[in-house]
Amino acid sequence: MVYKSFYIAGLEYYESYKIQRKLQIGDKLKLKTEPNNRFDENAVEIYYKKYKLGYIPKRANYSIAQILNKGYNIFKIYIQDINEEGIKVVVVIKDKK
Repeated sequence: MVYKSFYIAGLEYYESYKIQRKLQIGDKLKLKTEPNNRFDENAVEIYYKKYKLGYIPKRANYSIAQILNKGYNIFKIYIQDINEEGIKVVVVIKDKK
């Protein structure tokens, strides 16, 4: 079930330029909370393998951060589109299976 969809924030500040040509629609990404972020206590980082791509935009991160900070690993995140606007991702809720 689709939970949220958005463009990754901060791509220009992190490592997407190193691997941009390797990224493909459907690639699985990882989420990691960053509660000590000085700009946003609900910051959630997005990674491709070991490379930090950026963050969930502030307008979309609160509920995901709260769920992850409580220890629930219920999300999967995938690349939905790559275009001139950036990298669009989709966050889905895992099946119970």
